[in-house]
Amino acid sequence: MKKFILLLFALLTVVSVSAQSRSIRGTVVSAADGEPLVGATVVPVGGGSGTATDLDGKFHLTVSNKVSQLTVSYIGMKPVTVPVQDNMTIRLETSDTHLDEVVVTGYGSGKKLGSIVGSVAVIGEQNFENLTTPTFVDALQGQVAGLSIFSSSGDPSSVDNQIRLRGLNSLNAGTTPLFILDGAPVTQTVFTTLNPNDIESITVLKDAASVAIYGSRAANGVIVITSKKGKYGQQARVTIRAKYGWSQLTPDKVDMMNSDQYIEYRDKIGQPVSQGIKDLVNKHGISTNWRDEIFDGSAPTYSLEGAVTGGTERTSYYISLNHLNQEGIIAQSGMRRETMRVSIDSKVTDWFRVGLQTNLGYTKYETNNESGSVYSASGGIYVTNPMVFARKALPYDSPYYYTFDDNGNIMWGDRAEYLHYSGMPTPDYIRSGRSVLRNRLTINAALYEAFTPIKGLTLRAQQAVDAYDTRLKNLGFPNETLYTPMGDVYANGGTAGELVNGYNQQSFSRYYAFTYTNTAEYNFNIADVHNVRALVGEESIISQSEGFGVFSEGQSDRRQMLLTQGTSVAISDLSESLVRTVMNSIFAQLSYDYDSKYFFDFTYRRDGSSKFAPGHRWANFFSVGGMWNIKSEKFLQPYTWLDDLKFRISYGTTGNSSIDNYMYYGLIGAGNVYNGQGSLGISQAANSDLTWETVKSFDLGLNFGLFNILDVDVDFYNKQTCDMLLEIPYSYTTGFDGGWGNVGGMRNRGVDVDVKANIINTRDWTWNVRANFNYNKNEITDLYDGLDELPFLNANVIYKVGHDAGSFYCVKYAGVDPRDGQQMWYTKDGNLTKVFNETRDSQILDKSQYSPWSGGFGTDLRWKGLSLRMDFTWAAKKYMINNDLYFITNNNFATSYNQRVEMLNVWTKPGDITDIPAPGQALQFDDRWLEDASFVRLKNLTLQYSLPKAWVKKACLSGVNLHFTGRNLLTFTSFTGYDPEPERNLVKFYYPNTRQYEFGIEVSF
Repeated sequence: MKKFILLLFALLTVVSVSAQSRSIRGTVVSAADGEPLVGATVVPVGGGSGTATDLDGKFHLTVSNKVSQLTVSYIGMKPVTVPVQDNMTIRLETSDTHLDEVVVTGYGSGKKLGSIVGSVAVIGEQNFENLTTPTFVDALQGQVAGLSIFSSSGDPSSVDNQIRLRGLNSLNAGTTPLFILDGAPVTQTVFTTLNPNDIESITVLKDAASVAIYGSRAANGVIVITSKKGKYGQQARVTIRAKYGWSQLTPDKVDMMNSDQYIEYRDKIGQPVSQGIKDLVNKHGISTNWRDEIFDGSAPTYSLEGAVTGGTERTSYYISLNHLNQEGIIAQSGMRRETMRVSIDSKVTDWFRVGLQTNLGYTKYETNNESGSVYSASGGIYVTNPMVFARKALPYDSPYYYTFDDNGNIMWGDRAEYLHYSGMPTPDYIRSGRSVLRNRLTINAALYEAFTPIKGLTLRAQQAVDAYDTRLKNLGFPNETLYTPMGDVYANGGTAGELVNGYNQQSFSRYYAFTYTNTAEYNFNIADVHNVRALVGEESIISQSEGFGVFSEGQSDRRQMLLTQGTSVAISDLSESLVRTVMNSIFAQLSYDYDSKYFFDFTYRRDGSSKFAPGHRWANFFSVGGMWNIKSEKFLQPYTWLDDLKFRISYGTTGNSSIDNYMYYGLIGAGNVYNGQGSLGISQAANSDLTWETVKSFDLGLNFGLFNILDVDVDFYNKQTCDMLLEIPYSYTTGFDGGWGNVGGMRNRGVDVDVKANIINTRDWTWNVRANFNYNKNEITDLYDGLDELPFLNANVIYKVGHDAGSFYCVKYAGVDPRDGQQMWYTKDGNLTKVFNETRDSQILDKSQYSPWSGGFGTDLRWKGLSLRMDFTWAAKKYMINNDLYFITNNNFATSYNQRVEMLNVWTKPGDITDIPAPGQALQFDDRWLEDASFVRLKNLTLQYSLPKAWVKKACLSGVNLHFTGRNLLTFTSFTGYDPEPERNLVKFYYPNTRQYEFGIEVSF
């Protein structure tokens, strides 16, 4: 009887549950072509778990009888809410414009792109897919009008990028935009420790109306990174990616001499090579292209990663892992990276939400010690810098040892470690004698709590940390004298036959910044036409960096290389540092729009920083902005060919505090050791008035769209830097060479233009093109103490009122006198002279290291599952001193350095018309080394194929994509150095950017 009652109870329970729920089936398709949408999210309104559509666009849900509606969404489509029916077909329409996209520009909730008063640009996740480099910054090049990014190095671990937004705002303070990751500021270490595939979008904030909420840190613009997150009610989705590729040197425009050309050149200048060398070349044909020998033409890269994303009714999640290994194209360069990202959001109750976003990264990397270094401590050149070695090594040296048998036949041996005729060790030999490893552990984490006590009011608190530990272990192994099969003796800087002891250098540094942010945001609506958003907040940033290092030497055995196994440690070989900084802020923002026609924003922020002197630590920043959505006016409704028309205007102030800490203090530092005791000395003069640098910005913008094809954004801006933070030279009678002060001013005025065209959009074909450019005129408006110029002769640049901050300043080269082969220069008065006088004849050239014109263009073409994407970036009227030429276009180095082929045009007799002077003259640093570094570069080319859905369905997968990506495949430039891209006044054998090829596969299920 008892069992019967239990059975009856169970049956009644099943019947009761069945009566309370029902099963819903349906299909989600595109309204444009009826194609099923795979992975569309279907969520019941009012409770219950959602799901995602399968490969046929179908879904199956069990929902409560109380549920009467479903919300359906898909990327690039307009979300809809529909009544519940069985066997329903839901048609989603393509979003007519990107203006409905919600983006994060500051604190609080996001805004629709079309309602943002400020000048902003959004780069979507498709730009960060299939990158060949470890850093996402590479994908930003050429994508945003006004955002100039120039990479200075091809080293895989490099974060050396010149990033400017709408010009150069300061001469000595920092000019890099502020980077925000998920609501918290981050350092540039995130460039290589954040997996680009974990990025949802990047929003670039350009004018005062959009950046003033960040106040004192926003003078150079703000770049907001939003990472990927899961969605509530989303079915779990797993994505696995694998990639393999290789790197090589980007071609340059320098042709070094081969053996025959070099021998001919030496004859021309009256310094012939020996007959033995001529016989060697004639008989055995030794002529080495050292560029091909030094640079790896197929340095491998591989990457493997996996991600899982999804969510329940109450919790969403995104988890990813990435492994990357990339070798450099020169000896002792490369990077290995491991990253893990976790994002969790949870609706604890209907009024309380919490979330956590974390990014953990570990990198282990090598950086060539001589890369980018030209001169050694003794004043000579670092010949073991691979970029120097590839130019300097003589062509009749062989990469392999050789001897001769009794019959005079050449006998090849091992790979050479020392070049017989060039008289120098190879980079590979130098590398074998040392180990230089660095590793960095980073964490970026943000925890938030959000309360919604009443409708429209959100109270939010966030605690974030940006931290990293870096360690260097630099070992120089004991070296015995190298005796080569060719009779050369290399003593490694010591005495032949004696052991050169080793060394051990180790250092450790730690940085952390805690950011505490608390905001209250209230959104309300009056009569369905008055939309108001009010935000107030407080923020504190506490940061600290510390480090120490030690160097010991005297290790005599490779097996005993510990610090304690050295024989000496000098006081100067010990280091320690400690820096603390605190910033406190309060801020408020009021946004109002009337019926989505008239928009108004007001922002205020007050910042205080420990970097500045007491009494000058606090500063106020603000912005006001307005936008008129003209298209929404009734008088424009009949004009259907006009899709969008908006007018924007804004004005505001922002600050810059990007200088070192303690610059306002009068400091006492450690002096020299005296009588065996330590000493103290005054190391820095005080400035009790040091305060913020301020940028005042005005922006005028127009956005319009035509024929549902063309979208155009045009912005005019004017930025004035006041109280500029500048290092001021002092009279040496003060006991100091200089100090920091608030002096000088600068102006940037220009225009941004962005054009996008959706030319073809059919079921099988889509074709979009895009282009953008920026013109920026930079001008110094004021210096200090009544001065109107400040020259730097050793750098060939000058700061002068009324001129560009990057103006070059040097003597003009007039060429070679055909009568006697002597060099000629122009005086300031335009006369010819053969006497070089830098102080008297240097003059400002109408050339700058900062490009006034820059931009990018590209196209996306798709046919069914096959797609092609190309991105170009360019810069015009950009100049750079090519220091390399001084060594390879110089008769004075002829006997020890290989030379350019152009040196065959050297002046040898009266009447020769050439720009290469006669031998025996000292070359000067004039404008002959200044080259036009303008360029157009095919930054990215990606060809992708998505397998047909019917194929992948049979394998129980949701998608399979194959791709090929090429980076820097084409470069058009007249610059003759390794790479035109760095934005510097001078380049000297730097690690060049690389050309890369990559193949990859992505599988999802």
